[in-house]
Amino acid sequence: MENTARKIVNLEPARVVGHIQLNTPEPPKQSALPTSGVGVDEDFLRELTAGSAGADVLRREHSRVVNEMLALQAENRWQDIVTLFHPLEEKAAALVSAEMDIDLRGKIAFALVRLRRNEEALQTLLPAARRRPEDALTRYTIGYAALDALFTARTERQLLPGKRRKELIELAHTHFAAARSLRPESVTFSYREAILFKDIEHKEKAAIPLFEQAIGAWDRQSAEEQQLHHQQRPKYIKSLYHLGSCLLKVGRAGQGLRFLERLEHEDGEGRVIHPLFRHFAFAKVLFALGREQDAFNRAETAAHVAERHQPTDFVWELAARCALKLQQIDKARSCIARVPEHARRPYVRWTEADVLAAAGDSETALKVLYRCSERDKRSRHTSLIRISRLLAGKKQYQQALQAAEQAVHFCEQTYGNPSKDAQFWQAANLHLLGRNQDALQVINILEDGHFQHPHFPRLAGLVRSALDARRQP
Repeated sequence: MENTARKIVNLEPARVVGHIQLNTPEPPKQSALPTSGVGVDEDFLRELTAGSAGADVLRREHSRVVNEMLALQAENRWQDIVTLFHPLEEKAAALVSAEMDIDLRGKIAFALVRLRRNEEALQTLLPAARRRPEDALTRYTIGYAALDALFTARTERQLLPGKRRKELIELAHTHFAAARSLRPESVTFSYREAILFKDIEHKEKAAIPLFEQAIGAWDRQSAEEQQLHHQQRPKYIKSLYHLGSCLLKVGRAGQGLRFLERLEHEDGEGRVIHPLFRHFAFAKVLFALGREQDAFNRAETAAHVAERHQPTDFVWELAARCALKLQQIDKARSCIARVPEHARRPYVRWTEADVLAAAGDSETALKVLYRCSERDKRSRHTSLIRISRLLAGKKQYQQALQAAEQAVHFCEQTYGNPSKDAQFWQAANLHLLGRNQDALQVINILEDGHFQHPHFPRLAGLVRSALDARRQP
């Protein structure tokens, strides 16, 4: 998923080269504004009516700092922005005292985010949000800094304590929601919170209405408004792409296909979403809809339009599954062969084993799966479940049962919960071994958890029938 910040300021940057250090005048003393004519602060009134020279100096200084920040931002000189202006309390104390620092804090925070100094960005912005909670851009930028901190921890494999992760998620949601309520017409604000749900929390169902809001916000604009807000169009395009993916994930592939078709119409040249990912998204949805040949064609196209530096293992793996569904074993085998041996991640190995088994070579398939289960520390249970299924097919029920039980134990130890699929194969093999009372115990657990599997009701019926037959005189 693309994870880049949009430019916070959309003004034409002034061409200011270098940093001119001006002696900042001492700011006028600030006093509270009176609520009525009674009890007027005489010092404030005197300063207010004395003349505008001091205010003009502050306005010129503010304009100079903004223009210099914009010029540096246009050249991606993020470190220079931070070096020259952070912290503002030291580098522009007069502007801070005059409370003319809100927009400056946003620009500094943006630079800090680009430098992956997200915690500093948050500390820079939070005071501004407390002082001016109605500033939508400040609230959005806080949310974005928190979101970027979560992405950075994941992509750079940094240790982020669970408590801090939860705090960042809550902080992002709070400020994104505030920004959306202040500016509901913003495509970007809805898009960012949807990404938080989808890519950080893996809550596709919660992300769907926000992607829909982002798309709707763009659709409601006139052609002139869309031209004026052209910088939001990429987020609209990406919302179409991610919404299609979310709908597929929640079992609404048909609706997902319609949004992907809109994506292709809006971004046919691939300026926002690379054609590799667009065609692959189509392939996944078409495969889910049972249109395997169309899905295979899309997957093949995705692989061919990929750049040389882009991995395509996930594309060829899907193409192999499509070919398997079409009972084109040789074509499936050739798809797997397109992935170099050293680059075959576990999910490729699983499909490779399926292809080998379909070709009648279950022994080699088992070797592939055993080797994968030994190396895979995150999804070892998936290999073990496939091993259990293959061994059951070879009528090696005791070994199949052991593999299923190992998968159950692995998930309990690693994730705190057993795999329901592993328990299904555990129950199936117990039944095949004639241990129906033990099988019934597992089936009862699966039924309590509303387990869904096309063969589960029949297995449960066979187990209960076998037990009833034993009880009859």
